[in-house]
Amino acid sequence: MSQTVYEIKTPSITLKITVAEVNSLHIHEEVIPELLSQLAERIRSNGVLRDPVIVDEKTLILLDGVHRVAAIRHLGLKYIPVCLVDYDDPNIKIYSWSRVVKSKKPAFRDLEEARKTLIDSVIKLGFRLTTIPNLEKGLEALGRRELASIMVLGRTPIGVKSRTREIKQLYEDIKRIERALILRGFDIDYDTEKDALESVHADEVVAVIIPPTITKKEVRDAALRGEVFIHKATRHVIPARPLGVNVPLDWLSGTRSLSDVQRMLVEYLSGKKLKTLPPGSIIDRRYEEEIYIFE
Repeated sequence: MSQTVYEIKTPSITLKITVAEVNSLHIHEEVIPELLSQLAERIRSNGVLRDPVIVDEKTLILLDGVHRVAAIRHLGLKYIPVCLVDYDDPNIKIYSWSRVVKSKKPAFRDLEEARKTLIDSVIKLGFRLTTIPNLEKGLEALGRRELASIMVLGRTPIGVKSRTREIKQLYEDIKRIERALILRGFDIDYDTEKDALESVHADEVVAVIIPPTITKKEVRDAALRGEVFIHKATRHVIPARPLGVNVPLDWLSGTRSLSDVQRMLVEYLSGKKLKTLPPGSIIDRRYEEEIYIFE
C-alpha cells in the first residue's frame, strides 16, 4: 500500500506532510478580508500552494496559516497540504506578537507629542495606566494576567489595567486600542518582542504594546468551540518548518479522492531534493526555526 504521509525526522521534531480536507481544520484566529483577497489572488495566479499549513495532528487545530486556509476555501478548493505536528511537544513554543506603534507623518510634531497622544488615547478608552518598576516585573504581572498589556515608550514601561482577566476579552481590548490608535494617526505593525523592544529602545518607533501570551490549552479550547481570537494573537514557533511543497491547485480541487492526492504528494516530494537552512534564514521573511525546503 502506498504511503499517504511524507515524514521528515529532524533532531527535534517529526514533521508529517500530507493533504487534509480544508473544512476539517479548526482555526483559532480571525481572518482579515483584505489579506484574504490578496492572498487568494496570488495563489490562483501562481497555480500552486507553496507551503503547507501547520496543524496539530490530534485535534486538527491550525497553528499557522489561517489566511492560506481561508484562501483555499475562497477559491472553492476541497483539500490543503498540511504539516502535522504534536502540539503537546514541549519543543513547540507559543508566544505573543508585540504591537509596534508608528506615527504617520506629519501627524505629530515629534516623538514626545506622539507618545502623549498615545497615552491619552488609551486612557480615553477607559483603561487605567499604572507604573511598573521595570519591564521584567511587568512581564511577570502580565503572565499572571494582572495587566492587560504593557506599553513601552522609549525605555519606560507602563502597565495597562483591564476589568477582566479572561484572555479572549483581553485580546478584544488590544483590538480596541489598535483601532483607536489608527484613528489618531498611528500605524500598527507586528514583531517579535525582542525585535520590537530594540526598535522602541532606539526611539525608532513611538511605542511597543506587549499583550499577554495565550496558552496552548486556551488555543485548543477556543478553536474546538469554534471561537477565534483577533488577528496576530498567537505566534507559534515550531523547531523545524517545511517549505516549498508547491502543490498544484488542480490536486486540491476535490476531483480525486483524498487518499489518491495524499499518495501523489508523497511520490512528488520523494522525487525532490530537501535542503536544510539554519534558524534566522531569510526567504520571504526571517524564520526563527530550522527550514527544510523542497527543491
